[in-house]
Amino acid sequence: MIKTRVLFINAIHSTVEVEQRHPPLGLGYLVSALQKHFGDDFFKFRIVHRNIEKEMKQFGPDIVFITSVTQNFDIAINYANFIKQEQIPVIIGGIHISMMPNSLNSDFNVGVIGEGEVTVIELIEIFLRKKRFSCEDLSKIKGVIFRDKDTIQFTEPRPEIKDIDSVPMPARDLLKIDKHTYMFTSRGCPYKCVFCASTRFWPNVRFFSAEYVLKEIRELVDKYNVKLISFYDDLFIANRKRLIEISSLLKKDKKLKKIHFTCNARANLVNDEVVQLLKEMKVLSVNLGLESGCERTLRYLKPKVTLEQNISAVRTIKRHGLACNGSFIIGCPKETRDDILETYKFIKNIPINLTDVYVLTPYPGTPIWEYAKSRGLVSEDMQWSKLDVNFQNNYRHAVIVSETLSRHEIIKLFKKFYRLRFFKNIIGIITHPYLIDLPKTAIGLLNEYFNRFRQKR
Repeated sequence: MIKTRVLFINAIHSTVEVEQRHPPLGLGYLVSALQKHFGDDFFKFRIVHRNIEKEMKQFGPDIVFITSVTQNFDIAINYANFIKQEQIPVIIGGIHISMMPNSLNSDFNVGVIGEGEVTVIELIEIFLRKKRFSCEDLSKIKGVIFRDKDTIQFTEPRPEIKDIDSVPMPARDLLKIDKHTYMFTSRGCPYKCVFCASTRFWPNVRFFSAEYVLKEIRELVDKYNVKLISFYDDLFIANRKRLIEISSLLKKDKKLKKIHFTCNARANLVNDEVVQLLKEMKVLSVNLGLESGCERTLRYLKPKVTLEQNISAVRTIKRHGLACNGSFIIGCPKETRDDILETYKFIKNIPINLTDVYVLTPYPGTPIWEYAKSRGLVSEDMQWSKLDVNFQNNYRHAVIVSETLSRHEIIKLFKKFYRLRFFKNIIGIITHPYLIDLPKTAIGLLNEYFNRFRQKR
């Protein structure tokens, strides 16, 4: 039997270290959904993120799926343009097209809106029968967009998967899994921070059961010899009852005694009971979106969290002997230089182990996007790379939403923060569980800087 070859592309900058740090589990979920529905006899799959023309020639796909975040959507378009010339159907999915469906251009045959596990099965069923996608066939599939001549057609929205335990674990056999890797134990977040696009992509929070979570942890340990797992949920501690169940199951499984974890939390939910639970389940580090050391700015970014709660959360986590990491955002519309320097002082004085600093970026689907749009800073037809969250890579062209500070002033302040971040992280990484990543990260950064230097010459 000749197998249908399905190529999945993660549209990223393949030379930027942070973008290739972790495997694209979203694509892994799509592959596993197809394998569960059709079995293993019909398809040959491949997941790639670089050397696309070479992969196309070697693999010879019959159909291609691309996923892309907003800042990389121009890359996805370039890939689609090349693939379309080969007369191969191209389907685009991911957070960008879901938030900005009107950015679908003629190089894509179909756009998948929102959750893709069920939609991709229905699309493949059509492709196996007809080897093409007609407007008539696509109009019957929920949760897709397509072009009919010059008009984008929207089908009925795809309902969210209610029982996400029915979603098979991602096909990690097609991905590179290191000793430190990550997993999702939920989809969505009960909060809606003004800058967060993720919670608009997953409008309702849903949790994998504790049993499902343990099964996936066992697979990572038994099959891939993983030592450290990061729970990449928007808010891992959101469901206290499930947290207790996961902790209880971990204690009972003797094979998992040596596995450790990191997770994301939120300051107003952190207390002694929660942190003790995390410690008992061998969480070594907790990431907090602290956002700002200025009360006024914090109220804008995260209305339900106070500066006092941020300080209390960090102290509570540290008191229990866990590492604590904090991320911060500068450059809000009304934020002054003095406001930003309050955050700088906060970072200097708070006992966090690792620090990340970002300039506020307006992503589609968020209130910040609508604000930036009202000022003419963004549009539905723009250079998407201007929305690169890694400001240090794009500071000359990045969209700045500040009303009080010039680009020059924002850049100067960001560099001041970045120097502080560098020195704090050099000290903090020595005793941090992320030390396991240091050799790989260092090599990746050296390659990134070398490529930038070569491009400038």
